Amino acid sequence: MRHISVISFCLILLLSAGCKKDFLTLDPVDRYSYYNFPQNESQVDQAVVACYRKLYPIYNNHMWIWGDMLSDNTSFRYNPNDRGGLATEQLDEFVAAANEGNIAGMYRESYEAIERSNYVLQSIADIPFTSDSLKAIREGEALFFRAFHYFNLVQLYGDVPIVTKVLIEPDPNAAINYPRKPAAQVYTDVIIPDATSAINKLPATVPLAQKGRLTKDAARILLAKVYMVQRRFADALPLLNAVTGYSLHAQYVNNFNPATKNGVESIFEIQTFPVPSPTAYSFTFMGSWTPWGTGTTIWPGGSNSRGGLNQPTADLNNAYEANDNRKAVTIGSTGTGPNTILFLRKFLYWDAATRLNPCQWPIYRYADVLLMQAECLNEAGFPNAQAFTNLNLVRTRAGLPNKTQGNVLPALAVNSQDEFRLAIERERRVEFAGEAHRWFDLVRTGRAAAVMQAHGTAEKAIKTTLDINAYTNIKLVLGIPFREIQQFGYPQNSGW
Repeated sequence: MRHISVISFCLILLLSAGCKKDFLTLDPVDRYSYYNFPQNESQVDQAVVACYRKLYPIYNNHMWIWGDMLSDNTSFRYNPNDRGGLATEQLDEFVAAANEGNIAGMYRESYEAIERSNYVLQSIADIPFTSDSLKAIREGEALFFRAFHYFNLVQLYGDVPIVTKVLIEPDPNAAINYPRKPAAQVYTDVIIPDATSAINKLPATVPLAQKGRLTKDAARILLAKVYMVQRRFADALPLLNAVTGYSLHAQYVNNFNPATKNGVESIFEIQTFPVPSPTAYSFTFMGSWTPWGTGTTIWPGGSNSRGGLNQPTADLNNAYEANDNRKAVTIGSTGTGPNTILFLRKFLYWDAATRLNPCQWPIYRYADVLLMQAECLNEAGFPNAQAFTNLNLVRTRAGLPNKTQGNVLPALAVNSQDEFRLAIERERRVEFAGEAHRWFDLVRTGRAAAVMQAHGTAEKAIKTTLDINAYTNIKLVLGIPFREIQQFGYPQNSGW
């Protein structure tokens, strides 16, 4: 009994030590742990690459839902024989509950990504590097990602907890120790300082073997987007003006064609195999995007009964002007007449040898910079010649005539600041359709509720399968995941 008591006492001591590292807490020698990784420059790089890799599940599984399906750009193809995806469909119709899996998934993935940044930032100071500049770059990458993911969180969920250190175990008092902070405070305390520091630490360019890794320009665009959400256009413009050395691809399709990846327009894009970069992935979302019942005629990997998510709406299809060469790149169709099925084809590439999708996801490209510059210049005052130039550069590449003040053609006339705002909105919609911009643009400009109410009216006129309450309550932020409410006691967003 005495021996058992001593052993039990020792076990109690070990358990009570928790996560405090002392002489009773030994590092495992057969694997990495919080306490023995990273220890050197190479391991820090591995930890930073893990930050890049978190982009894959976020964009593969979630961002296209929030950026496009939540907006008027895309919807879903109703399958009466498979209602297993009802919860995702309810997001599109604004009737979902806070326990919907994608709401929880985006929240969880974002905080896991933030934890990876925190892990690097918490460890890097005491680790020797052969180069101080390289150490600064690795720190800048982690800072960028923490700002990037918090920016997504506040745009989607509003007030969120600020966590800037690694939490080894779940905190049962999370709502007390890490309460939801006002979005304004998240911007002030984390997003803006992290993005600003990232600009200072990241390199101006990266070598070919490191394509896909961050540069100063990516951080400048991130901070500019933050300022534009805050309507600080005068602060955003110098950041955008500093993004130089890029140009528009002569052909719009080359932004998505794997043969021309990382081209002249690319500023930051998620890498896919095969590339030399260690940050590469292979997307699988096309299985969800391919309309059910189409077999292998659209996607050689095959459709399934839950396919047809992120399907272009009739409204998006009609938003393209005649002769806009972006439409054929973005939207495909199969069938005829009332049996026509639209699908997103922008990322529809197939590698027969690997049976993978080699297409990359452009997070930031130069067309975005041009249109953001135009928006900032217009907010400073109308008319602005450079704002028109930027707008028309994008239109010219699309094969469209210039828009001008006083144009004799009403469709090409932009005669006020408000009209220019709408011209930018329209151009961004068709330029970035399917790239997860639309919903964020609508919320940023204050147009989301009005646009989505009109969209709901149009959808109800052509669809008989909509929920009876579809589009009656356009909520501009998502609910806090039900598990966070239930387990930790966080307050819920209004209307959820």
